[in-house]
Amino acid sequence: MRLILTTAAALALLAVQTASAADSPDAGPPAAPPRVFTAAGYAQPDITPGLCRNVNAQITQCVIPEMTAGRYLIQVTGTSTAQTADAVQQITIQLGDTTCAQATRRGTDQVPWRPGTAQTFKLNCVVTIVTDHTLTVAATYADLRATKDSRGPTLSLRRLPWTGVLAATPVTPEQ
Repeated sequence: MRLILTTAAALALLAVQTASAADSPDAGPPAAPPRVFTAAGYAQPDITPGLCRNVNAQITQCVIPEMTAGRYLIQVTGTSTAQTADAVQQITIQLGDTTCAQATRRGTDQVPWRPGTAQTFKLNCVVTIVTDHTLTVAATYADLRATKDSRGPTLSLRRLPWTGVLAATPVTPEQ
């Protein structure tokens, strides 16, 4: 209930901010989450390495603290050494039960990956978070016909400035 009320208040505040921004074209987006979040006890903390742990060669996790509101850049890398020229790498970025990004890189004739060579695959994702409870971010790294680096995938989260937009979804009109 608290999250619903906070989100409703945030949307109302964003409407007011949007109207104010229209009156002042030089006003940029605020650098921090709106006051409605901070007044309710939310913050945008740094997600430091101490909040992250490598589970194994396939999974690294970070914990976003409770009462977090803000935008973050999630960066993941995974490294493997190819056993054959058609080796495959895959990264998935998961926040709780939501997939933020997933990508696959294949060694092919167009993008060769020579056997015996290591290659690092990178994937990024930007998220806007408002959570009352801790939230786990997981980077899952898989490969095929390759050997994973035993240190597992790297995972980092970096705070981004607030843009004032909670969501934007393209909608295609009927033609």
